[in-house]
Amino acid sequence: MEMTPGDDAVERHRPPDEDELSKVGTAGDQPNDPDAETGTGLYNAVHDELLAMRKHRDGVTIGNLAHTTAILEVLGAGDPRLAYNQLKHVLLSLDQDLAVTAAGYSLGYASDYDSHLGRLDDFGRDYTYDQRQARRYSDKGIEQIARHISSEWMLEASPTLTIEVVKANDEVLELVIRSERLAIVEMRDPVVEMVSSTGKRESFPVDWRPLAGEAGALRQEASVRTDQLRQPDVAVSVLWTGEAWPLFHLAVLRGLDGASLPLDLMTFGARATVSRCFLDKAGSADPP
Repeated sequence: MEMTPGDDAVERHRPPDEDELSKVGTAGDQPNDPDAETGTGLYNAVHDELLAMRKHRDGVTIGNLAHTTAILEVLGAGDPRLAYNQLKHVLLSLDQDLAVTAAGYSLGYASDYDSHLGRLDDFGRDYTYDQRQARRYSDKGIEQIARHISSEWMLEASPTLTIEVVKANDEVLELVIRSERLAIVEMRDPVVEMVSSTGKRESFPVDWRPLAGEAGALRQEASVRTDQLRQPDVAVSVLWTGEAWPLFHLAVLRGLDGASLPLDLMTFGARATVSRCFLDKAGSADPP
């Protein structure tokens, strides 16, 4: 990846004075980002993994990315080669910022040195900074890269919630609610409510059962049953709040007569609502 200075590099990238340096974080300090102290779980995980690879003698490599969790999943969907190329594209997209350029050197994308200090010296020679100044710019660049990945690539890390209809007839509507998320994405337990046709909400206590899953992922499920004879117009609402909005899916198991009991799934933000649709005389479905 090309990250070398132009002919006017010395003028454009003059060494910063002490006031400028004080505004750039150091590796031992809190990140310079104003939200860093309350950073998301994904941001913190990506930031820590970038710092760990920066310290490695080889910097970012396909092999080192294979040992990450957040970056590997978010940028590569489990493929370290794809994660390597995607991270390179992230650096190129942010390359107008000198701090990101410094991070590109220290991560090994723009320098062939086999140590972090050597890569910092390489950046310092190209941009006329001493090692301390180069280190501070690299720290700031790592923060910016982590913030960019944790915000722009959030969809790839989005938690998913599946509502599965396992029994549906005139007497019982039974649902299995299954949630799955990366352990680094901070989410609360889903909240299940029963919603009447008048809009009244009642909390429905559920027993969440942990499920086996891939390393780095958390899965759980719970069952919900409503009495359709006594409460035919009650909808089931699930609210799942946290670091990211979840992706919702509705599944109806084979063998269930969906034509006799059509269901409607409505989603908005962090909430999904499942309700029955009632057929009018013309055969079209109307909400309760």
